[in-house]
Amino acid sequence: MALSVNIEKKLGNFHLKAEFEVGSNTLSLLGASGCGKSMTLKSIAGIEKPDRGRIVLDGNVLFASEKKINLPPQKRKIGYLFQQYALFPSMTVEQNIACGIY
Repeated sequence: MALSVNIEKKLGNFHLKAEFEVGSNTLSLLGASGCGKSMTLKSIAGIEKPDRGRIVLDGNVLFASEKKINLPPQKRKIGYLFQQYALFPSMTVEQNIACGIY
């Protein structure tokens, strides 16, 4: 499984810039609290939308700002486990449950 990430996201004074590629190896994101680890993972999963950049998984473009591609989480086939139990705040309970089924 190959993953290529080159994204930027600005939140207030915080500016996330993440750029990496990984093949079949295991990748770990390490850093201090608030450095952007969760935001990077949420962007890959499609829960957050980067301001610009590109995310490609196994040759499938999940996000590309220049081409206006932004697949929804359900079409990315990526699992994301929250650090704490949470629901997608923009969805109903029924939509949250259905998200896990499909």
